[in-house]
Amino acid sequence: MSYHREDLPGAGALTVASIFPAAVIAIELTTGLCAGVFFDPMPTVWHLLLVAFVPVCNVLLWRAVRGASDGTAGPPIWLVVAAGAAVCVAASYTLLFLPMLPMALIAVPFGIGLLPFAPVAGLVFALRWSFAVAATRHGGGRLLFAGLALGAAALVLVDLRATMTQVALDRYGGDANARASAVGLMRAWGDPALLLRQSYGDSGRAGGIGSFLASAWTNGTLFGERPRTADARELYYRVTGNAFNAVPRPGRTLSGAGRRLVWDDDEGADEVGGRVPDLMLAGSRLDGVADAAFNLAYLEWTLDLSNRGDAQREGRFTLALPGGAVASRATLWINGEPREASIAARGEARTAYGSVVRRSRDPLLVTTDGAQRLLVQVFPVQPRASVRLRIGITAPFAVSPNGRRTLAAPAIVERNFDLAQGLRHAVWVEGPVPARTDLSDPALVAGRYRLALPPVTAPSVALGRATAWGKAPALAVEQRIVRAAAPIGPLMLVVDASADVAPAGQALSAALDAVPPGRPVGLAVAGERIAFVAPQPWSSAQAARIRAVLADIRYRGGQDGRAALAAALHAAPRADATLLWVHGAQPVRFAAVEPALEQALERLPARPQLVRYQAVPGRALVPGSSAWFDTARLPSPSGDVVADLRKLLADIAGASPRWTVIRRPHDAAGIVGSPQLVRLWAARELASAGDRRDATRTHDVALAHRLNIVTPVSGAVVLETDRDYRANDLPLPDPDAVPTVPEPDTWALLILIAVAGAWMLRQRRRVGAVA
Repeated sequence: MSYHREDLPGAGALTVASIFPAAVIAIELTTGLCAGVFFDPMPTVWHLLLVAFVPVCNVLLWRAVRGASDGTAGPPIWLVVAAGAAVCVAASYTLLFLPMLPMALIAVPFGIGLLPFAPVAGLVFALRWSFAVAATRHGGGRLLFAGLALGAAALVLVDLRATMTQVALDRYGGDANARASAVGLMRAWGDPALLLRQSYGDSGRAGGIGSFLASAWTNGTLFGERPRTADARELYYRVTGNAFNAVPRPGRTLSGAGRRLVWDDDEGADEVGGRVPDLMLAGSRLDGVADAAFNLAYLEWTLDLSNRGDAQREGRFTLALPGGAVASRATLWINGEPREASIAARGEARTAYGSVVRRSRDPLLVTTDGAQRLLVQVFPVQPRASVRLRIGITAPFAVSPNGRRTLAAPAIVERNFDLAQGLRHAVWVEGPVPARTDLSDPALVAGRYRLALPPVTAPSVALGRATAWGKAPALAVEQRIVRAAAPIGPLMLVVDASADVAPAGQALSAALDAVPPGRPVGLAVAGERIAFVAPQPWSSAQAARIRAVLADIRYRGGQDGRAALAAALHAAPRADATLLWVHGAQPVRFAAVEPALEQALERLPARPQLVRYQAVPGRALVPGSSAWFDTARLPSPSGDVVADLRKLLADIAGASPRWTVIRRPHDAAGIVGSPQLVRLWAARELASAGDRRDATRTHDVALAHRLNIVTPVSGAVVLETDRDYRANDLPLPDPDAVPTVPEPDTWALLILIAVAGAWMLRQRRRVGAVA
């Protein structure tokens, strides 16, 4: 192609071919318009260099075309090759933006619709000028073709990891073999950063031609894409071993500030989900009272969530409770006044919460999330404002074999908000061993700060009583702390081969010394493949077999432990057996079912007691809707894994008698006692109520409502007005039915009354003795 002097490209052509695309690149780098709303066209510096190559090459081509018309020497060979590469790059980005062009035409009158046309402009002039310079060289066509091939190779190379990530996501939606292949592909070639962005709901639209074609083949184009957030979250866990929301939402990228329109895709859902921007925990205080006579404490955790942004947000977090504890109060401050929760059936409470969330009102919802876990949701946290909520917890003290009594403080183990800089949890618990301190969040979560009571030195009896309620008579419970023999059934060990379990797996091998001879012990390892050691009486030979398997574990990524749990259940289908499951954080609900586990839980005649030791803080997800998981025991970690497992194995497998707390119904006539004991008894009874139906379930919900406790069958919900409760067929909350922490002046008054009562009793005895 040749140009007459009057047809030479002028300043206007240069503006459209080079200056306009360069300006669009600068705008995207500065503002992130495309990356924030649609997809990221320049996710890496290599993508940026390729995109910038087009306007730069067009400038050189413009000069070469003008020079050729003056009869000067033809363009150098390298420029012809570069021209072909520029055409290839411009064509690929034209294809990427092609689905957006109709929408861009509509936006032209608003001044922003021209931006997606930059690749088209660059491509049109690159084509014209490339043919022109190629025509001036012998073999110019072959040089141009070589440039096209070079540009295509560069596009493939810079987008290889993103392409493999899209392919892995496509495979992960298949069968078990496809999922295993996807995990391997992602570990070898994938881009975890891109997977993390998709886990947070960022567009699944790829930013390079290779990844775009791979994604479009199975996932549609701009407006037909299927959301793959759940698959991305599960795959991210399988590859990295981390929960996606344990990592902050990705911030600024090379091409702008990430997503500018951040939607909370998990709002109103039944899980914590991704972290949202501008939401933080601004204040935290834990108040309580411990009672040695009843071996329990009542704690109230008051939290202040602050929203620094311009959009309403929902606060969500998972609360790890002390062993055997139950939530017995939930309060939300509305218009500056505390409002108590209504206890209703779990499904009804969640339905009411969801209906009010859709109207942007003021609800709080508290439900169980497996054994010793609560899911707390509050909405809305208004822009530039804060909300205050309070969770009341009734918790028993754990009694060790030597009589020492401790209670692990509750902790937030999963959240969708950040922490205010320098946040400290203020702790003030009255009792025989008072606790007044402030703790950093890592100290509270990892070390689980312990409250204490004087040790148990002799058996004791305490009584609890709940007053009559409507037509229902009073309830009474007797609590005995006695020395009892340990169970002697089999012990099955299940160890997840997830990356974060490695220290615990190594510590378990050393802690096996606590197992007494003769106790049947077996092992199942949940890894890429299940390793299994059948239960045999504990001996040096069995110890060697189990330690050898533990030593061979390859800890990697995040593992699905359900198949190993099923194998362990089949190996010890006895009520006197114990299954110790050592695992890390369990942050995802696996989409694929595990028939072997479901079948074992439904059909085995008996099940062992489940004890879960979670090696690192995080969610302890329930891998199945079964009461077996709701009645599990979760010892709170102390930060010393070896000491924890030695103590746990000595408690589970040891044959010596230990202190045991037993609660059972008692004749209520004439009984005066703590209603908190009745709550603890009922919480244990209702922990296994998730599988019940019909009339029995109705009775369970009524018991939970009467005692104001959150269980697998009940939830606590705070609505804004009484009218909202009636509209959702929920009982009105009774502020007088909730437990409270006495104020310091109340404590002083109680002490004075007790002293005065003791003095009067002593005086009366003296008078009686004289008479």
